[in-house]
Amino acid sequence: MRLRNRIAPLVVAALVVTACAGMESFGPWVNADGQVMQASQVIQFRGFAACGQQKVVFLQFFGDQYAEDPEGVLGPLHGKDGRLLTFAILDAVPPGAEPTGIHHDGREIYVDPATRSDYVYIVYANGRVERWPRAEIACDGSARIPG
Repeated sequence: MRLRNRIAPLVVAALVVTACAGMESFGPWVNADGQVMQASQVIQFRGFAACGQQKVVFLQFFGDQYAEDPEGVLGPLHGKDGRLLTFAILDAVPPGAEPTGIHHDGREIYVDPATRSDYVYIVYANGRVERWPRAEIACDGSARIPG
């Protein structure tokens, strides 16, 4: 009985470590002053398998939602004006895009006030620049994304 009491906690601990080892680190996002951003301001998460979105990473940024979707899993995304929006890897930060000071794990969010309603830019410490389109797509678990 004593051996079982010792082994059970070890098995549970091993399962927790194994489960956490495969998780991606998406936060916390921190502002320029080093303060942790509230989830209601900035939160990043992987899409839900129930909706076929597990290959997509979403970023909710001050009330708007954007997506890293290089494979086009979400299908065509459109701006408020009907224009097609796309994820892209860029050679440089576009003119007009400025750092927000909000960063996590070697990445910083940039915005261009002229295109903020359609895009945010994620800039990596190594210079990689990604353009994430607005993706106001919900998932309640009852429907899958077509495709």
